[in-house]
Amino acid sequence: MNKLDTKTRQKQILDASLNLIKEGGIQNLTMKRISQKVGISEQAIYRHYSNKQDILSTIISHFNNHFEAVFESVKKIEVVEERIQAFMDGHLSYFQANPATAAVIFSEEIFQFDSTLAQKVNRLVERRIKVITNFVKTAQTEGKFRPDLNADDIAYIFLGSLRFLVTTWRLGGFEYDITVKGKSMKTTLLQLIK
Repeated sequence: MNKLDTKTRQKQILDASLNLIKEGGIQNLTMKRISQKVGISEQAIYRHYSNKQDILSTIISHFNNHFEAVFESVKKIEVVEERIQAFMDGHLSYFQANPATAAVIFSEEIFQFDSTLAQKVNRLVERRIKVITNFVKTAQTEGKFRPDLNADDIAYIFLGSLRFLVTTWRLGGFEYDITVKGKSMKTTLLQLIK
């Protein structure tokens, strides 16, 4: 099997895994169900991923890679409010296009008994808090945001709001465009800290 074939097969396995999670939650993700969805044997899956944790870890890594690309693009934006909005837009657009990823990233049950995955997601969250905190501190220095507010607290409020929005969207069956609801939320959050 050449390298392109391996990448294609790995993508099929990841897509099938995300679809299974979207259809029935994390408990729906088994190697047997993945093999049925992809149309390969369970043994064939183990040639690409050592176990279910490895698949979930790869999904988290893909999301993190997307985030890093978003961060690189938004840090070039001069106006801090626009930078924060673009940062949030990047995340909401990703979830809109990849709804099952939200079930992985925001799943308490996955990480409750798996410290490796929990640490990986925790690092991802800490990085986002640091990025937003830095954006807020810059805006405070420029006189754009209220200087009396704690920048870390604002970062938690932004990320907490984003998480809650994505979670309610997911629990509601992904029935509306999350980027539209996110636009209103971003405007309100920014008005609160100016």
